[in-house]
Amino acid sequence: MTRKHASATSLVDELIADVGKELVVGVPIGIGKAVHIVDAFFARAEADPSISLTVFTGLTLVAPPAPAGLAGRFAAPLLERLYGDCPVPSYVQRVASNSLPPNVQIREFYLRPGAYLSNAQAQQNYTSINYSQVVGELLALGVNVIAQLVAVDGEARDRYSLSSNPEVTLDLLPAFQARRRAGEKVAMVGQVNRRLPYMYGASEVPAATLDYVLEDEQYEFPLFGLLNRQVKPADYATGMHVASLVADGGTLQLGIGSLSDAVAHCLRLRHESPDIFRALLEQLPGGLRSPARNELPVYTGPFDQGLYASTEMLSDAVFSLMQSGLIRRPADKHDKTLIHAGFFVGSNALYEGLQSMPPEQRRLIDMTRISFVNTLFGDQDRKRKQRRDARFINETMMATLLGAAVSDALDDGRVVSGVGGQFDFVSMAHSLQDAYSILMLPAARTKNGRPSSNIRWSYGHTTVPRHHRDVYATQYGLAATRGKTDMQTITAMLQIADARFQNALVTQAKKAGKLAATYRLPDPAGQNRPEVIESLFSSEPFRSSFPRYPLGTDMTATEQKLAAALEWLEAGTATAFNKAGVLASALLAGDVAASPEALTRLGLDITKGMGERLQRRLISYAWQKTGQTP
Repeated sequence: MTRKHASATSLVDELIADVGKELVVGVPIGIGKAVHIVDAFFARAEADPSISLTVFTGLTLVAPPAPAGLAGRFAAPLLERLYGDCPVPSYVQRVASNSLPPNVQIREFYLRPGAYLSNAQAQQNYTSINYSQVVGELLALGVNVIAQLVAVDGEARDRYSLSSNPEVTLDLLPAFQARRRAGEKVAMVGQVNRRLPYMYGASEVPAATLDYVLEDEQYEFPLFGLLNRQVKPADYATGMHVASLVADGGTLQLGIGSLSDAVAHCLRLRHESPDIFRALLEQLPGGLRSPARNELPVYTGPFDQGLYASTEMLSDAVFSLMQSGLIRRPADKHDKTLIHAGFFVGSNALYEGLQSMPPEQRRLIDMTRISFVNTLFGDQDRKRKQRRDARFINETMMATLLGAAVSDALDDGRVVSGVGGQFDFVSMAHSLQDAYSILMLPAARTKNGRPSSNIRWSYGHTTVPRHHRDVYATQYGLAATRGKTDMQTITAMLQIADARFQNALVTQAKKAGKLAATYRLPDPAGQNRPEVIESLFSSEPFRSSFPRYPLGTDMTATEQKLAAALEWLEAGTATAFNKAGVLASALLAGDVAASPEALTRLGLDITKGMGERLQRRLISYAWQKTGQTP
């Protein structure tokens, strides 16, 4: 019998009296966390040292702190507007300050990217596992409570939806039910949030599945909406290369981030404007004119059959492809599902889009168990048939010339984010016929004004080992590495590396005896330079086909322009020398006014003191340099 509560405290009190004081609580990643229930557990454990509380979760979403200076003037109001009403779990601040009570442990298998590099408690309690292994890890820990948000369908309470996060819960439920039959004390807990879209299919469960339900208006809160990132020409170039490898009628898995957004946009461009798509692909470094491109299939035409998505995450990128009609191939003749996904997280537009979908369309999205989407186990023959011509497309931070990927941690062992499901899909690609794992990365990065290559000779950490190498994509093309010798892999990776670093990489490979002493880079590889990409995308007819925010943004038009101006200012002042030059130019330019709306947005319409006057000069100068008009 489901026990309903209007108070998180009373629910947790009753649950502890039933289950006991040894609590191992499984909490979904992302937006599916039952925040108020977890907070009530935390408060009880903090007040009572005899309670042992372990929370196993991942990707705890909280707003980043606003930076100082002009960037802070821009970010602080935006963060407040987007996240001011989103609750922050109590444990977040205690983890951040390394001050968890001794009887409480927070274990995460996926960290907010870059947020905990200097946090001892988070680093020490991180668990490195594939997403497909999370259920096994929870069972080994002795999980006895699952606490997550659930959705309701109007006033009906005979069924609930696990909505955004059925992926781990559905795989855990059989074990929970078996343990309950064996007399063990376990509890499945749901916290109702009406803002959560009601998803059908596997995520819809009978009310009796939940032992406890928390429902009251005071516990309603907005979902954490991610801000879509700006997509730059280099991202689009990568997206073009990847989109040309996606077969009509095939299967798609696509992640999140600017590169994934670029892929989605380029797939739509290929479908809607194939002539423009092909014309650009011919001119891009590593494109149709490159002999290396013949190593892999090439597709440039529209999608007549459409795509089917079997993806760990239902992101804005994947959802946009369904909305535009590219994802329209049913899984098979017996299953009309267009998208099988484990969880969803994304922008407010994603949540609103799902919420406003007619039920008959929403039923074409089956939010389901992680073992279904991330593995071939269970009904393997059917999965293989459904996932024909699969393309598993994800992002990585760095890659080595020998084909290893670095996606989750640094060479000193500190974790940046987590493995997630990346390796699951890399492995699956090697097990399916005509499938590819495609790992995308920018060929180079710039920090403090200094560029460096993301393609390294070697690195002291590996997420995907070289014996699982497959396809790598940068703005300079695709490198086919599966089944290749080390020498062939190195030459393929060199041809998608930034030209500024190719010679140094060649020298390292020769020194290790992996390249012949007579090896010379092919001439086209010399075109792998940022200015070549920038020039192509700034020319017509291409310029108008690639917007900064292809999937939309929660920023206003003025904020988008301010973001571009601040980005220019950050890049232009990355070194002391450049900073002095920009400052002098801004002062000499006088008070060239930015838009009054922009100055008001930054609180610089009326300035007080030299500091604010200088900030006004700087933003006005940057506004002018980025081509904005008052």
